[in-house]
Amino acid sequence: MRLSQIVKSMQKIATSFVILQFLLFPKNVLSIDQWQAGGAGIEWQSIGQLTGITTNGTSIIPAVVDSTTNAVGLLALKNRGGNISSPQASNVDLTGLLTDGNRETFWRVERERRPDGTSMIIDLGAILPINRIRIQGDDETYLRAYELFVHDGDPETLREEQPVAFINQVSSNLEQDTPIIDVQITLQFVRFIRLISRSSQEFAIEDVEVFGDGYAPTGSFTSDIINLGAAANFGNISLKTQIDSLTNIVLQTRTGIVPDPKIYFRKTEIFQGEERAEEAILPIGQAEAEDTYFSLRVADRGSIEDNIVEWSPWSAPYENLFDDFQSPGNRQYVQFRLIFSSEDARQAALVENLIFTYSTPTLANNLIAEISPGEVTLGETHSFDYYILSEFGNEHNGFDRIEISTPFMANVNDVELDNEPVAYEIAQATDGLLSIRLTEKRIDQTGQLLRINFSSLVTVYGTTFFAKAFDGEKQGLGQNILAGEVTPLSDSNRLSVQGLLRDELILDFTTVPQVFSPNNDEVNDFTDISFILLRALQPVDISLTVQELSGRVIKSLLQQTNVINGPAKTFWDGTDDYGRTVMPGTYIIHIAIDTDTGKEEKSLLVGVVY
Repeated sequence: MRLSQIVKSMQKIATSFVILQFLLFPKNVLSIDQWQAGGAGIEWQSIGQLTGITTNGTSIIPAVVDSTTNAVGLLALKNRGGNISSPQASNVDLTGLLTDGNRETFWRVERERRPDGTSMIIDLGAILPINRIRIQGDDETYLRAYELFVHDGDPETLREEQPVAFINQVSSNLEQDTPIIDVQITLQFVRFIRLISRSSQEFAIEDVEVFGDGYAPTGSFTSDIINLGAAANFGNISLKTQIDSLTNIVLQTRTGIVPDPKIYFRKTEIFQGEERAEEAILPIGQAEAEDTYFSLRVADRGSIEDNIVEWSPWSAPYENLFDDFQSPGNRQYVQFRLIFSSEDARQAALVENLIFTYSTPTLANNLIAEISPGEVTLGETHSFDYYILSEFGNEHNGFDRIEISTPFMANVNDVELDNEPVAYEIAQATDGLLSIRLTEKRIDQTGQLLRINFSSLVTVYGTTFFAKAFDGEKQGLGQNILAGEVTPLSDSNRLSVQGLLRDELILDFTTVPQVFSPNNDEVNDFTDISFILLRALQPVDISLTVQELSGRVIKSLLQQTNVINGPAKTFWDGTDDYGRTVMPGTYIIHIAIDTDTGKEEKSLLVGVVY
């Protein structure tokens, strides 16, 4: 099916209500809708490409084989994208002839076509655990000598999706005396099967059957392009699955502003060295370009590349199967893919449905921002200016709330709109999020410049302050604010902050007070211990202990393996590991960190008095 057909179909199925909304309601009406595949939503086979996957319409699962069901039955084989072919019969539909279960349809190779050396290749369309291959010949004119090979489909040994060579021979018989070739093999993963005639006599094959035991170890589902009818902002995405410790599913998404994520090239008559130069087929991103490409002679077709300007790259794999939609918003077109894997041939992951939420219309044509300064010293609290510039169309209502992702709790110093102070309130300020609402004005005019000045600690090189805009008057979803050139007052043109790397892993290791008296009089009964951990991109091991001057450990304050970068705080109440109050004297507070970028230890002295 061509892209033009897919886009029209998807738009009709999934988004007719979105178009209706624009016809019947004014521009300021926002709606939150959901798109669903599987379950009660659109059937899987109607909206995407299944590779090594099978479906009953409502759910998808890696292809399965057993001892009673033919793995190359016509429907099953086509659903997996498999086929049967022969280099000596390229114009014959062997898939249809040999998988219909009808002995009246067959493939005959006559003597004048030189049967010796004629081969047939079965592509199962997926890597499957196979243990039996059965080939039915004509009762009178059957294959008198053969060799049978299998191939596991390892991508490293394929060229243009076909094996470079078949070297795993599982059977041969140069004196075949029955019309049925029935070969039992050790259960193994197989993608391709090759049968070679070693007889000069003519033969006929009527049917092919393949059996096994278990599931395909890998498989994938790639959706068609989903047309939402208009640019939309995205909420969350969820994947309802059945998985276990031996199975896995990877979910990725991408979004675009044109229907096709590919750029198609045609070869010109101009040569660059020994190769013909290529030019992009116009209009880029439209179905007409794909149609033009496939109407060309094969010799005139050039390369096909991803459109990385008008489409986002595939997202990083979603860490959670219910998560915020990761790909950029303010896009009309969506695509997702699922990658299945299993460590056990008898277990497989199952996907029941995929759902994501979106809202239309968006809040603005374009929202861009940049942060200044773009380079700071790690481990210190800095003051940042966050500049936001907007562009609106007639259908946009603007926004009055901004959420900025911050690594730690941030403090707002002031907010300005077009260089004038503006009233605001802090809707939320926590580790990880700063939310500001403008209480008297909205951002709804193209060219308005909003500046938010806040202070935040930065401990990791490349920390990115992502942001979204919201309309507090409506129930729509937030719109992503993208990095870009906003104002000459800032030269970063980005939302990420580069850090001047420091040698230390531990900063600001302190105890307050340095002398305390744990006598339960509610005055200096304990000492606060704090530090800042740098360059820990993954959870690390940390040990924080109290020691006597001899080095003997008397108290373990922290023994953790899940600490990440940033500030941390604990306390010591003057007791040992048995809950006994220690004797007066001087003690050592010792910290040891083991990260992926190095190790470090530090010590402080603290006094206990009564």
